[in-house]
Amino acid sequence: MNSLAFDTHRAVKALCEAGAALRAEIIERQAEVANIRSELKTDIGLIRAEFGDLEVRLYRQLWLMAAGIVGLTVALVKLLG
Repeated sequence: MNSLAFDTHRAVKALCEAGAALRAEIIERQAEVANIRSELKTDIGLIRAEFGDLEVRLYRQLWLMAAGIVGLTVALVKLLG
């Protein structure tokens, strides 16, 4: 039977070193995710503000259109009546 020489000490050492590198990579990715999350929150806030402004402008336009319709209706009633 052939026996294979396996250096368990070197294997454990390599695994421990790889684990430290993996932890560093995970921490780096967590920081990236936190930055992206922060940027997204900022962007969402800006979009909400823009939608609020649009809502105000549209509401104002609807009131102007309604006033115009009422004015035209009154004018037509006067002309026809």
